[in-house]
Amino acid sequence: MSHGWQFWRRFIGLSLASLIFCISFHPWSTGQAEPATKIQQQQRLTPTSEKQLVSQGIAAYQIGEFAQAIRWWEQALPQISDDKDQAIVHNNLALAYRQMGELAQAIAHWQKAIQIYQASPDAETQKRMAGLLTEQAQAYNDLGQHPRAITLLESAIELATEYQDPLAEAAAQGALGNAHWSLGNYDQAISAHKQSLKIARALNNNSFIATALNNVGNVYVSRANRSSYQAQVAELEGDVQQATRLTQDALQDWTQARLFFEQSLETAQALGSLTEIKALMNLNRWVISRHSATVADNSAQPLSEGDRAFLQSNWQRVRELLPGIPDSRQKAYTLINLAESFQQIESEVSTQESIQLLTQALMVAQKIGDTKAQSFALGSLGQLYESAGDYNTAMALTRQAEFSAQQIQSSDSLYRWEWQAGRMLKARGDIASAIVAYEQAIATLQNIRGDLVTNKELQLDFREQVEPVYRELIDLLLNASSSDLSEANSQEEVSPLKEVIDIVELLKLAELENFFGDECVQVAKDKAQNEKGLADTNTAVIYSIILNDRTEMILRSPDGSLKNYPIPISKEEIEAEIEQLRYFLELRTTEQYIPQAKKIYDRLIRPMEADLAVMQPKTLVFINDGVLRQIPMSALHDGQEFLIEKYPIAITPSLSLTTSQPLDRNQLKALSLGLTVAKPPFAPLTNVEAELNAVEEILGGTELINQEFTFSNLQTKLRRQNFPVVHMATHGKFGVDSQSTFILGYDQQISIEELDNLLRSRGRREAVKLLTLSACQTATGNNRSALGIAGVAVRAGVESAVATLWYINDEATVPLIAEFYRQLRQPDITRAEALRQAQLKMISNVNYNHPAVWSPFILIGNWS
Repeated sequence: MSHGWQFWRRFIGLSLASLIFCISFHPWSTGQAEPATKIQQQQRLTPTSEKQLVSQGIAAYQIGEFAQAIRWWEQALPQISDDKDQAIVHNNLALAYRQMGELAQAIAHWQKAIQIYQASPDAETQKRMAGLLTEQAQAYNDLGQHPRAITLLESAIELATEYQDPLAEAAAQGALGNAHWSLGNYDQAISAHKQSLKIARALNNNSFIATALNNVGNVYVSRANRSSYQAQVAELEGDVQQATRLTQDALQDWTQARLFFEQSLETAQALGSLTEIKALMNLNRWVISRHSATVADNSAQPLSEGDRAFLQSNWQRVRELLPGIPDSRQKAYTLINLAESFQQIESEVSTQESIQLLTQALMVAQKIGDTKAQSFALGSLGQLYESAGDYNTAMALTRQAEFSAQQIQSSDSLYRWEWQAGRMLKARGDIASAIVAYEQAIATLQNIRGDLVTNKELQLDFREQVEPVYRELIDLLLNASSSDLSEANSQEEVSPLKEVIDIVELLKLAELENFFGDECVQVAKDKAQNEKGLADTNTAVIYSIILNDRTEMILRSPDGSLKNYPIPISKEEIEAEIEQLRYFLELRTTEQYIPQAKKIYDRLIRPMEADLAVMQPKTLVFINDGVLRQIPMSALHDGQEFLIEKYPIAITPSLSLTTSQPLDRNQLKALSLGLTVAKPPFAPLTNVEAELNAVEEILGGTELINQEFTFSNLQTKLRRQNFPVVHMATHGKFGVDSQSTFILGYDQQISIEELDNLLRSRGRREAVKLLTLSACQTATGNNRSALGIAGVAVRAGVESAVATLWYINDEATVPLIAEFYRQLRQPDITRAEALRQAQLKMISNVNYNHPAVWSPFILIGNWS
């Protein structure tokens, strides 16, 4: 299945993760309000009405009537005079609000209870504090605020340890593991969950044991998926040793995951209820996910008969257990998850059973007053009917799902139903309404940027669950008729190309935030001057947009006018052609690149050639999409000359992230760093010493080479002196994500995040204007790594960067770099023109004129 169903293809953990549906399970508490007998022992209520209100609330809670329980307790609360009794009722209210999915209200009530206990810091209240902090932290986890959750959980663990409450410590460790899991800190997550498991076993608490075993299995699955993905990239790069190691790591983690899931099930079978259901469903997910990870085309190789029988047996057991589970939030989400699981077996029977399960989930959600669960049940039903082509029923359900999500301002579900509505409206031919629905979905997505940034599991789903919303709207806008566009924008006159560019810019920002996993992009956007410099610098901007059936090139002239050039070539075809060009460009011993470079020029540039000739721009700035980031545009060839011979060229990931301030040529001092020695598996860079000497001769400054190029020395130099230029002649690798992107120092690998921190944390010193990375490389065949190099200037917090798309260990690097810096010192030469002149010098030299030598050098960011 596509679209919405992939959303629930998740392993069920201790708590809900932001945007990811799992069954919320909090074993340290019963998941219920304080028992009546316990409350009566702890509170000194005298008026009968107060006791009755509290008792009635408990009775309502225990039968799943959470809204009614809340009404009783809120009525009782003002009448209770004892602070500790108030704290207990606040906790009850928090539990009820959590059951209804109203996490902000739950957090607020836990906070009130915590404040009461903080005012009376005796041993009993401090022990209770550990539990309350854990519950509150799990709610923050559910909201995607994982760092805040971790801070609370560390306090909870400290209190539980100090006051010798192992049960509370086990719960807090489990929640801590889930927070680290969501952040992609898998080693820390496994450590926390195993500590929780150790405590649970010492207590002989089977519920805790089953949950901890389950959660360790979850993390092993996530780590296996990441290793599998990185192994694919290493294989594309030709790094067989690394690919083999990562593949072996993934296999070991898959094996470990299954062992932990099986142990969880064995333990849970003695408990029954949700604990056993959770274990059964995770085992099924393991089978399906393992199959997906090992088979390139699932449709071509279906699950084996043995696996299908195993899945059916487990599902049947879940069916048997479900009727005995009281109506609750957990039950509603279990039903939704189970319905999704049935869609792994494509059949009419499974579809009908999914509809029945979702209908039951909807009834449970309505009964307990959980509006968010109602929204997901309705939206999932709508998606099933959409897949069946019953758009009338699907649309009615989807609109109800939207309304429910709007009621509770649940952006994470709302954008999905707006997207779903847009797809159906497009399928029904109502293009104007479809455009409006897609625009609403993208506006809603902006509200959950933080979740998309911080949650590593969501980062893996970005290309399936977020990116298509943008691309489908772009396709709609470019294909829409004038009347459809007028109807969609009835309030104002909007140029469709202008709106397309606005959507492309939002997509580029989202892609970079997703890649780097933090909000550095927003910082860069706040600093950027936006479009002010285009007309002043006579710059033309060229956007490429790769759609499934074509590629669109959009030319933005210096005066802001727009024109598009559709290229009728499928996504698969252009990806194959670009990858072939990249391969030929790196083959220095042949000239096989020429026909392919001309072919790509004819496809991408030739259609706009006449328009460029008329506007005569001083610089071309490319904002490339997908696979096009993997090639240097300077190497495209018109049959007579390279594109760089016509125009200075720069790239940027987004115009809204790019400043256009001219470079101050005064005191262009450089901090030059490099390695000449081998750092296995990285080869020695024999020409680095000559390169650094050339930089120092032209710009002056400080040089750190080999043993002197340590992280601490780099940090000290940057903090103590101004260096407008930082030149790094060392191996750099741009991988599939920020974790696999680094620069190699003598004593350690320097992550892109660490480099960013070094360059930004310089107090009041002048910002770095130019970062040069002269020996880095990106993975061929992987658009994620090319995205990383396109965003390096943004992530490193500098105005512009010069970097290489592939690794060059050649003496030709020295004259190219030297000429670039010599040109840069000239008062009227822009950064883009300086690089162009350096590349033209290489082209004019018979020994260095092959694009394998000069074209991988690209200018990123500010071109002025």
